[in-house]
Amino acid sequence: MKIAAFYENIAEGIERSGESLEEALSSLKKEGMDLLYLSPDSWKRDRKRLGPLLERLDIGIEGMHGFCDFPGSPETERWRELVDLAAEAGAGNLLIVPGFLSTGNSVRDLESMLQGLRKTVAYGRQRGMPILMEDYDGLLAPYNSMAGLQYFLDQVDGLECAFDTGNFVMYHEDELAAFDLFAGKIRTVHLKDRVQEAPCQGGYANTCADLKPAYTCPVGQGTIRMDTILRKLEGIGYPGNVVIELYGYAPQAAVQGFRDSLRWLHSRGI
Repeated sequence: MKIAAFYENIAEGIERSGESLEEALSSLKKEGMDLLYLSPDSWKRDRKRLGPLLERLDIGIEGMHGFCDFPGSPETERWRELVDLAAEAGAGNLLIVPGFLSTGNSVRDLESMLQGLRKTVAYGRQRGMPILMEDYDGLLAPYNSMAGLQYFLDQVDGLECAFDTGNFVMYHEDELAAFDLFAGKIRTVHLKDRVQEAPCQGGYANTCADLKPAYTCPVGQGTIRMDTILRKLEGIGYPGNVVIELYGYAPQAAVQGFRDSLRWLHSRGI
């Protein structure tokens, strides 16, 4: 099992810290980060400097994540571009966020998302690119709960799961019960830890359905039962990787947050 980190969190962090991208990636590599996780848009924008740098530092691309507005723009082929960019980068998988409930017609919105995902999965199959969905932490995402994500996975043949440990907090669902539900379809795991009070200045909280805040913190410092999840991954013989995610964490502290997360994971034998 290898450890990846979200590129966008690192890129935003170095803008505040004054550290160069090479310095940040090199230091994280020494701490045990072998892979990056990023968006196709970031790759498209930064590939000229990022590609050679990753090759020099021997850092691979675990996967990518991208947004498609299937309800609002059902005829566009952004999904095709995202798959092509992920394949070009050599990513191991592509997570699609298929849009939100935004048109006032939830039935039509859901059907647009399903149709878009089916096209994406079919094209991903042609390109050898697994297509994933996660339990996205937004109240307008109809897949922000166990039942919601299960609905999409059931409706779209070949769609797989990116299991985000910290996003079931939107409805305060049990992340261990969620793991058991989705274990058979998990392709990658996003390690996101949560706390109810801001861990440091400069971050932001997601708002849960009951209007309580959920802040992101370094892995192992929050309320998500990470130890148990890691044991469960070992128990099912999980062959994939884990991705440290710090969206919402204070940007100026992000690189150090990744270091703290890596050290905690190493203390657990990862």
